Amino acid sequence: MRTVLIIGMVALGAFFLGQVTAAPSAKHLIDATPAESVLINLKDWFAQHPIKEGAASRSDNIFTSPRLAVNVGSSKDYKGVGRHIHTSVDELIYMVQGEGEIYLNGKWMPFKTGDLHVCPRGVAHGTRALPGKDYMTFNLFTPPQPKGGDRVMLDE
Repeated sequence: MRTVLIIGMVALGAFFLGQVTAAPSAKHLIDATPAESVLINLKDWFAQHPIKEGAASRSDNIFTSPRLAVNVGSSKDYKGVGRHIHTSVDELIYMVQGEGEIYLNGKWMPFKTGDLHVCPRGVAHGTRALPGKDYMTFNLFTPPQPKGGDRVMLDE
């Protein structure tokens, strides 16, 4: 009886240890790119992905699913993205580093490290760098923009 109890405890312990140490997933639910968890140090990312020579900005998609798109971007462009609305997505913009301006509630305002901008679809917004400055942002779009985009520029 004692042997059976010890074997049972070892088996139960192995089961729970396997649950803790294994990387469980529900493969039938995975519909994202990449299809696994990732950890990104944004400071390192921006250092390894600088704005190309002659370019004013850079944007990279680092995650996409049917529910969310995550982009990281950097800009030194005073013209910036320009005032625009999105017709089908909400956007969150987090200023990782730097400073610029953001169009918010009808006026251009300072946008600096640590600021988070939450913008529902249909609301005018835009970002731009200050002359001689640059910035780095982390952007979430939910749901992701449709193919061809959903941005409607207001100043063009």
